[in-house]
Amino acid sequence: MLVRSWLAVFCGLLLMGLIHGCENTDTPKKTVPALAKELVLYDWVDDMPRSVLDDFTREYGVKVTYLTFESQEEAVENILQGKVYDVAVLENPFVPSLIGAKRLAEIDFRNVPNFKNISANFRDLAIDPGNRYTVPYHYGTTGLLVRTDLIGNAVNSWTDLWDPRFAGQVALRLQPRELISITLLSLGYGLNSEIPDEVNTAVDRLIALKQSILWVEVDTPKAAAKLLSGEAALLLGWPLDYQEAHGANPAISYILPKEGAPLWSDNYVIPTSSPNSYTAELFINFLLRPEISARIVNEKNYPTANDAALPLVNPEIRNDPVIFPSPEQLRRAHFYLPLSPAGESLYKQAWDRFLAAPPVLPNGQ
Repeated sequence: MLVRSWLAVFCGLLLMGLIHGCENTDTPKKTVPALAKELVLYDWVDDMPRSVLDDFTREYGVKVTYLTFESQEEAVENILQGKVYDVAVLENPFVPSLIGAKRLAEIDFRNVPNFKNISANFRDLAIDPGNRYTVPYHYGTTGLLVRTDLIGNAVNSWTDLWDPRFAGQVALRLQPRELISITLLSLGYGLNSEIPDEVNTAVDRLIALKQSILWVEVDTPKAAAKLLSGEAALLLGWPLDYQEAHGANPAISYILPKEGAPLWSDNYVIPTSSPNSYTAELFINFLLRPEISARIVNEKNYPTANDAALPLVNPEIRNDPVIFPSPEQLRRAHFYLPLSPAGESLYKQAWDRFLAAPPVLPNGQ
C-alpha cells in the first residue's frame, strides 16, 4: 500500500511539474574528522561521470577509485562478504536484507545537508523508514530497444521476446531479478511474485528462450553495439542504452510494453566495511549539489531524485519521454519490492536452475 501510495503521489507531482529549489550548503559538523586520502565508489559500469569524481578530488584532495559490478546480486554478495567500499549504489529491493545483516552504516545527515534537495516522493519508503541508511539517487524504467528498420513496429509486449520471428536476435544481460521479473509480467503474473508455481513457470519459460538469446555485457556501449551491428533486433535495456543506440541509428525505438514496465530506483549507501564514513558522507553531499546531480542526468540520461537539480537539466532531456516517462506510463509501471527471505531463496533456486539448463552460457557463466 505504501509503495502504491508513493507511486500515485510521484506520478501526480511529475504531471504537475512541481519542483522545489534549494540552495546549496556543504557545511560539515563543527568537529571535523580528517579526510581520507582515498575513497572507493562501488557502482554500475559507466554510471558515474568521471568528471564528477575528478571535481570532488580537486576540491577535497581525495582520490576516488571507481569499482564496478555486473549485477545487483554480485554487489550484495560482495558487501555481505565485507569487501571494503566507502559508497555503493543499491536498488531499493536489495537494501532491507543488507540492513538486516548489519552491512549498511547509519548515515550522519549533519554531514549531508543537501539531503534536503531530495524529493519527498523518494523519502521514508518502506525499504528504509526515515532514510537512516539510504540517500536516493536516480530512477528509471526497463524496456525494449527495437530495430524498427529490421523488424518494424510490431513489438509492444514482453511476450514478443518469445516470438519465433526474432529467434537468435534477442539480446539480454545476465540480470537475475530483472529477467525473472519481466518473464513473470509476460505471463500475466506480478513483477514481485513469490508464489512458487508462478516463479517456476516463469523460469521454465525463460529456459525455453535460452537458445534464442544473444548475451550482452552490462556496459552500455558494448550492449548497444550488438543492436547497431544488426546482430540483435531486440535489446532488453534502459534509457541510457537507448540514448547511445538511437543517437547512432534513429530507427531504434524504446518501447515500454503494454503489460507495464519495471520501475527501479537506486540509492547511495555506506557499507559498514568502510573505514571512511565521514569522507563518504561529504562525497554523497557533494553528489547532491544541484549542479552536480544535473550534470549526472545530462551525461547519463537517468532522471534524478534531486528536485533542486531539475531546473538545471537540459530541456531536451527533461522533456524526453524515454528518460522522464509520462504519468500514464508511470501509472502502468511496476515498482520493484524487496523479497522476503523465502522469496530470495525461491528466486536463487530458480536462477540456479536457469543457469544449469542447456545451452551452456558463454564464458562458463
